[in-house]
Amino acid sequence: MSAPSHSTTALAPHLDVLVIGAGISGIDAAYHLKNVCPDLTFAVLDAHESFGGTWLIHTYPGVRSDTEVYTLGFPFKPWRGVPYADGSDILNYLGETIEEFSLGDSFFYGRRVDSAAWSSDDQRWTVSGINLVDESSFTVTANFLWSCHGYYRHESGYVPEWAGLSSFTGQVVHPQNWPDDIDLRDKKVVVIGSGATMATLVPAIADRCEHVTVIQRSPAYFFKSPNLDPLADQLRELQIPDEWIHEIIRRKAMAEMKNLTDVQLLHPDISKSVMINQVAAQLPEGYDVATHFTPRHAPYEQRIARILDGDLFQKISDGKVTMVTDTIDSFSETSIRTHDGQVIEADVVISATGFNLSVMGDVAFSVDGATVDFSNAVTYRGVMFANLPNLAWTFGALRVSWTMRADLVNQYVTRLLSYMKDHHHAVVLPQLRSVDESMEVSPFMDPKEFNPGYAERSRHLMPRSGSHEPWRMSLDFWSERDDLASASFSDGCLTFLD
Repeated sequence: MSAPSHSTTALAPHLDVLVIGAGISGIDAAYHLKNVCPDLTFAVLDAHESFGGTWLIHTYPGVRSDTEVYTLGFPFKPWRGVPYADGSDILNYLGETIEEFSLGDSFFYGRRVDSAAWSSDDQRWTVSGINLVDESSFTVTANFLWSCHGYYRHESGYVPEWAGLSSFTGQVVHPQNWPDDIDLRDKKVVVIGSGATMATLVPAIADRCEHVTVIQRSPAYFFKSPNLDPLADQLRELQIPDEWIHEIIRRKAMAEMKNLTDVQLLHPDISKSVMINQVAAQLPEGYDVATHFTPRHAPYEQRIARILDGDLFQKISDGKVTMVTDTIDSFSETSIRTHDGQVIEADVVISATGFNLSVMGDVAFSVDGATVDFSNAVTYRGVMFANLPNLAWTFGALRVSWTMRADLVNQYVTRLLSYMKDHHHAVVLPQLRSVDESMEVSPFMDPKEFNPGYAERSRHLMPRSGSHEPWRMSLDFWSERDDLASASFSDGCLTFLD
């Protein structure tokens, strides 16, 4: 089931709230706007041809959720499938959400937003872009602008500049831009990368290829999991309502995530040992786990990839997948040479090397004619920014399901919008207090706490985080869950104008 590909109504020239992005965050925002702020007019714009964001553009073999959909999904829309779902099933779930809650008329696709300009005199944003359906330009004004675009560029994934890559005569693809006509049958395939994309893609293609070689610069952590939840299955057998099952399993999953995160933070060496031993138990005796599956970083510093039913390790054990842990020296016409001199023949190279981070959707922002540089902007609760009026950014969770924090933020924003309406405020402006002006600022995501490649490559582009509340971007979902829900709008940092 899916929602209409386009709204059946025209985009209004002026709106109370304009949301950019029709993925999980934008759909969740639309739901809360309709239910918490029913008197506000709003629209959701997206450059793609339909809703879904990540789950629309990722079509590579094996694409699925890496966290259970009870938490990746919405708290208000029960998930009825297996815990870890295929991308197509998640996309269908999002379409059902739009249709079930009658949100479709607020979604406008094929609209690429290029610029957003705030006028203090008019107390509104002017948003301009291109309607990709007919290449015409459009302009819409809004009292409040809400960015739900995610955090990476959808146009193309990240591919390093390897020496000699241009001389390679085989096919080079990135999973983010998976071609429909690719043929991997009986091909020698090299997959470059070590994260969740590699771990889901490789088992899905291994049987059709002559052989798959994975080249990884450094190993990641993996965690084996069955794709079932016995408690959920038992509750269904007892004919418990879907809404109850969803809430029960969601709470259970959140508690399990918290326990796992606590162990990783408090006992990183024990956590590391347990995961490595679990991997070793699934591989042939004598396999070089120390080289290929012993990461150099602490477990909490990057996401842990989930291996469903141990499928990746089974393909390695079957001899269909070979792991190579080394850096790439160069490409030739038909092969890749590693730093240690190993030559790997390849017909197809799949660069599962991550993505390019995007700050606020790469939209050109300005306030009263002055260009906004988000690398100098200090975040307010990881949601708004100092001295930037009527602007919110939904940035989801990183160590747990993205939706868990996205929903927290979206509830906070709609609570703020409702507060402004009730008190007849037209503008909200986060501002540093005198006690805040001398505080130390640091990266939006603390590199000591979270340091995957995409964050390291683009950290200089990201907003800044203060050294104390409410100017910090917290990676602790559990404390933030309480803080955002109870946050006062009278903390001395928010200035309201009528």
